[in-house]
Amino acid sequence: MKQYNVTGMSCAACSARVEKAVGKVPGVTSCSVSLLTNSMGVEGDVPPEQIIAAVPKKGPEKKNSPEPMHPHSKIRKHRS
Repeated sequence: MKQYNVTGMSCAACSARVEKAVGKVPGVTSCSVSLLTNSMGVEGDVPPEQIIAAVPKKGPEKKNSPEPMHPHSKIRKHRS
């Protein structure tokens, strides 16, 4: 399982959106997001760049807004 740090999530809906979006990436077999630890575990044969690109930058309530859901949100792969 590849581990990622995900910051900027402030509620369960945020983490659910991230988990759902990453889970739809072709090749991802499992995705689990923890709001408590600001982390995400992903199983599957997918390059980290595709995982990072799949993480939503906006919430549904701001669908038409150019502003990100969380201005300081970041995602990065854990160092192995």
